Amino acid sequence: MGELLRRMVKVGLSPQILLMVSKVYIPVLFPTTFLIARTALWVDGLLGFGAGFLPERAHGFIAIASLLLGLAIVGVAYTDLVVEGKGSPSPVGGRTQQLVVQGLYGRCRNPSVWGKLFGVLSVGFALNSVSFCFILIPAILAVSLTEKVVRQEPQLVDMFGDQYEVYRKNVPLFLPRLTPWHPPSHTSGLESRS
Repeated sequence: MGELLRRMVKVGLSPQILLMVSKVYIPVLFPTTFLIARTALWVDGLLGFGAGFLPERAHGFIAIASLLLGLAIVGVAYTDLVVEGKGSPSPVGGRTQQLVVQGLYGRCRNPSVWGKLFGVLSVGFALNSVSFCFILIPAILAVSLTEKVVRQEPQLVDMFGDQYEVYRKNVPLFLPRLTPWHPPSHTSGLESRS
C-alpha cells in the first residue's frame, strides 16, 4: 500500500499529469463542474427538490467519502497509464505507448471514468442536490461514454490493433468485471503502432 501511494504521488507530480491538469482540468473541468452545480441548484428549485435527498448531517461525510474514493480510483488508473502505459491519460500530456490491461484496466476499459464520477458526485452530495446526482450527471456520463466509443476507441484500434480488439472483446466499457481479465501471453507488452 505504501509503495502504491508513493507511486501515485510521484505520478501526480509528473510533467504529464501537471500538464493535463493545467490544460484540461483547471480551465475546463473545474469551471464546468461549477456551472453544473449552479444549474442543478436552479433545477432543484424549479422541481421542488430544495430539501435534498440525504440526511442533513450525513451529506458532508458522504461527499468527502465519495471524493476520496474518486481520487483513489483516478490515482491508481492514472498511475497505471503513466507507469505501465509509458505515457499520459490524455493526449495533451502524451499518449500512452503501451496498452494497459492489468489492474483496474483488467476489470473495465475506463476505470478513470468511475473515479471522475465519484469525484464529481461528491459535489452533488455536498450540495445535497437531487438534479445534480440523478439528472445532470447521469446525462453527462452517457455523453462521456458515447464519446469514448465513437471517438476514442477507433483511435485505440489504430494504435494497438488486434491487441485492443481482443481487450475490448473481453473487458467491458464501464461496468467492471467481477474478476480481472488477463490477456493471452502473446498479446501482453506489445508496443503501439504509432
